[in-house]
Amino acid sequence: MASFLDLPNEIIDQVLSHIPRCDLLSICLVNKALKHSAEPFLYSTITLKYDYPEFPPIAPLLCTLLRRPALFDHINIVLLKGSGARTRTVPSMNTSTIPFDEFIAAVKKTKVQFTDIWIDKLQAADTCFHALAALLIAHLSKTTHLRIEDAYINGQPLISKIFQAKAFGQLPIFERLRELRHDKRRDVSYPDSINNHIFEETTSLFYVPTVVDLEVSVTNPETFRWPAGEPNLDRLTSLKIGWLCEPFLAKIFALTRNLRSLEWRWDDDGPENLGETAVIDFGKVSDAIQPLKNTLEKLNFWFWLGLDDERGNIVETNVRGNFRLRDFTRLADLNIPLTSRSATDWRPLALEDYAPDSVEVLTLPGTALSNDFQPGLPGYWDNDEFESHEIVPLLQSLADARPEKLPRLRVVKILDNCARVVHRSISRSVAELDLGFDVQFD
Repeated sequence: MASFLDLPNEIIDQVLSHIPRCDLLSICLVNKALKHSAEPFLYSTITLKYDYPEFPPIAPLLCTLLRRPALFDHINIVLLKGSGARTRTVPSMNTSTIPFDEFIAAVKKTKVQFTDIWIDKLQAADTCFHALAALLIAHLSKTTHLRIEDAYINGQPLISKIFQAKAFGQLPIFERLRELRHDKRRDVSYPDSINNHIFEETTSLFYVPTVVDLEVSVTNPETFRWPAGEPNLDRLTSLKIGWLCEPFLAKIFALTRNLRSLEWRWDDDGPENLGETAVIDFGKVSDAIQPLKNTLEKLNFWFWLGLDDERGNIVETNVRGNFRLRDFTRLADLNIPLTSRSATDWRPLALEDYAPDSVEVLTLPGTALSNDFQPGLPGYWDNDEFESHEIVPLLQSLADARPEKLPRLRVVKILDNCARVVHRSISRSVAELDLGFDVQFD
């Protein structure tokens, strides 16, 4: 009787690709031949989730990888997940079983300029976890997808130093990395902390030459300077970026000649005094993205006031200017804020006047319809006061303009993230309209 291993490699790989990870480990223990076939699938995806205050088993994983370096080549996807405590208190890691000599030797072997700092952090219980994560990333070269969430990078610049070293030739480069997520969050308890000034750290991510899909938050510098000349961003087709405001972000857009998808989170960093006023100017936003008018197919623009949702401050806001998107001839998917002009004019923007005729899907964020989270906005609609006459006429105006200005519009999505109050208020009225496009509540 023929054995499983007598089958063609393509069939063996197809079977192993459907086996759960926990069972792959058991298969590796059967014999050397099965271990050789199963290991690429066992190590293809590495997920390390930090559930504060419990640390993931990163030390034993690194022991295995460093003792058998060829295993690094099997790692396609790395997900470093988890959110740490939003305070300055960092839990100490139990380091009693960690083979420090082995890890210190691996750090020294990298020969980076910050070796001493790295070793110091490795030996300290409150930063050992981050130093081990940095050691893992330093050895990745064949990985295609990498996501690093804030538990690994908030207040810890070591991983950013690793990226800088890989981007500028001090460490082996990422050879196949296509999707990179760097999900840092601000230190909202200490907004002036040096941990929030990460412009130089995060701009190095733009130098990874193979990345086509990038997510990053970049703080606003006093002066925008690329750390090593302008990077080549021709490969970049998708960008999700936060914090960086119009004049600085325009310098990035000038280099993204093939960008098709953009999600831009506009933030107002201050003011610390509640009496001051923030300004969002849709005209300046439009000016910043003008270099993308011939390539952009999807635009998701939204904004938040203050450093983060935990800040809790009410910041008064002025809305100025209008979007100018009519000449974005390839823009098919548009997500934009639906905010009014002033505290006395509650009418939302006339979307049909600035949305391009190429738009097929138009998304309206729920927080712009029912603004409990941003009560500083002019003319915000409170949950308790929301009425159908405030949005139904807008949908009707889109329908009236559809034959001439929006001929391809087929779906309007309302992101009803406020306890479905919008859906309850207007769904019946919308159902009675003959709009010529679908209205969806997500």
